[in-house]
Amino acid sequence: MKSPPALSRATQLAVAALVLLGLLGGSWVVAHSGFVTTPRRGRVSTFVPAPGAYVMAALMYAMSAIGVLALLRHRNASWRATCLVAALYAAAAVALSAALA
Repeated sequence: MKSPPALSRATQLAVAALVLLGLLGGSWVVAHSGFVTTPRRGRVSTFVPAPGAYVMAALMYAMSAIGVLALLRHRNASWRATCLVAALYAAAAVALSAALA
């Protein structure tokens, strides 16, 4: 089996930015129990309440977690380190949601 290509520094930074933005976006949605969307043509804004918004937050967290796993895989992290980072990620999501509320 071929080894995966090495990620360039720019790719690593782009993935890290997606991780941080996904974590921030998901935490923002959870902290405010929803989000507001505004159409381009100036019509009335729509608030998306908790049940639908939590699906969006879950997608953002999933995107972010996949990025974390990709970076860990690139570094050949051990299972212990991966579990530790997963626990720290979950703690950061909870802390950020509480801070934004």
